[in-house]
Amino acid sequence: MPDTASPAQSVLEALGFVLFARESPGTLRLLGKAPAWLGALWPSLRESGGTLPLADASPFLENFLVDAEECWSKGGGERAKSGPWIENGSGAEVELEATALAANGQSLLLLERLGEAFAAKKSVLQLARETVIAHQRLNSEIQKKEILLHCVADEMSAALANAITSLRLIELEDNGPRTKSLLGLATRATQEQQTLIHRILGVFEEELRGVQGRPDPTSAGADWNTVLQRALDSAQPLFAEKDVRLDVSEAGAGAAQIPADAAQLERVVANLLENALERTPAGGTIAVRTEDEPEALVLGVEDKGAAIAPEICENLFVKWDPSKVTSPASALRLHFCRIVVENCDGEIGCTPLPGGGQRFWIRLTKNRAAA
Repeated sequence: MPDTASPAQSVLEALGFVLFARESPGTLRLLGKAPAWLGALWPSLRESGGTLPLADASPFLENFLVDAEECWSKGGGERAKSGPWIENGSGAEVELEATALAANGQSLLLLERLGEAFAAKKSVLQLARETVIAHQRLNSEIQKKEILLHCVADEMSAALANAITSLRLIELEDNGPRTKSLLGLATRATQEQQTLIHRILGVFEEELRGVQGRPDPTSAGADWNTVLQRALDSAQPLFAEKDVRLDVSEAGAGAAQIPADAAQLERVVANLLENALERTPAGGTIAVRTEDEPEALVLGVEDKGAAIAPEICENLFVKWDPSKVTSPASALRLHFCRIVVENCDGEIGCTPLPGGGQRFWIRLTKNRAAA
């Protein structure tokens, strides 16, 4: 081991390391010279050969020494790292990381002062977190615009179909020349409107067909567990930012296959999570429960938001929510969920919870080909 005058001791001190030898359980003796920062934390270590005062250390270090003892008992090339923590003592605050190892038959604890390296790592992690949140927000905004497009297309197509049908019925009647002329103008106007809709939505035709079309019940479909996990992973940054905890039940639906597009189904789950997050105050909890039935599975997302009356719940999945209990963005999200769920012969609903809050749920029929 390096002594106080050795080059190795100087290198360790310059790099911000100090070395302790384990003499007995709970006793760690300093090897070499104590740097100033170590003495500021624990005055008893200002002299060489002092013992680390575990009674004055943080609970984090005491807890790590349990793992260190296990590492030392194994010997050999075993290593145990504590991970960064901040130690407070005698008015000093120092960022540290400990490593337990064995060398030359001796149990050692290497204590590193992280300093600038820790600040740089924190900065990188914070930047990465902010980037993930920014990406999630951007992705959420893109999805909202897509949902709006789907809803607008659905409403415009339905209104245009009604107009075309009405004009055709009127054309079958015995009309005078002026009426026929007006009908011709109206027919051309509807045709031009239809052409305009197709031109605007041309880029999204494939996706719109996927949303509005009915999937083949015998196709492979989407793996439910994969869809659920991807949606939970994508929602984690938003939940962390608002300090809302996700309570996900361990019980799953096995290898259930759902006759639906995986991307759309993932968006449905993400929308339900985002809707619950919007209704839940900071520091709250949202429960996600999956129930496996013989021919279907049920996903429930439970929040503790303001209670919704049972008679109002039935209007929550209408695009323009007449009950005025949801935001416009939430109304669009839930409307999109209804379109996708009903297109794969599923059900969607909202049920008040006895203890407050509500449970938004979807029931999805399993793929008959996989049954």
